[in-house]
Amino acid sequence: MKVNLIKCLYNSLEYKDTGLTEFAFAGRSNSGKSSMINALFNCNIAKVSKTPGKTRTINLYSVDDKYVIADLPGYGYAKVDNETIIHWKNLIEGYLKNSKRLDTVFILTDVRRGLDSDEMILIDWLKTIKKNYRIIFTKIDKISKNELNLIKKNNPLDEYTFYFSCLTKEGKQEILKYLAAKCLSKK
Repeated sequence: MKVNLIKCLYNSLEYKDTGLTEFAFAGRSNSGKSSMINALFNCNIAKVSKTPGKTRTINLYSVDDKYVIADLPGYGYAKVDNETIIHWKNLIEGYLKNSKRLDTVFILTDVRRGLDSDEMILIDWLKTIKKNYRIIFTKIDKISKNELNLIKKNNPLDEYTFYFSCLTKEGKQEILKYLAAKCLSKK
């Protein structure tokens, strides 16, 4: 797959229609958004760090000139001042509200954390602005198969959920199929 960085948005006003279907990756700092982009598309384009808050812009990546992935700054813990946090919030909200081609917001969360109030608030907000969402539980290689099966069984949003490991690539094909199907449905 050919993945190119097409734009880094520092401000949502900089956003210009890409002409392609867009998918956003949202989640806490260090939930694995950038790592997942690299693993899904067999590239090393998204900067990865163990330090929370390294993605400070909305990074738009073109995939095979067919669709765009938006890597959003993380929410939650990051060693930044309140002004920066407010800026990121406005940047993310502006993009999510104003992108006319945004098809789905993927909410990534570490499977060991589960969904907490931050994710539920985001889901409720996405529903109010009429945006599709899907949940991706990341880092599934960090738990046993029995634990994963129990999480799947007890997940009330399972029909909206993918399970993914950057290490083993488990779940990769299901996510890529979803992206391809969504792009086909737009034609």
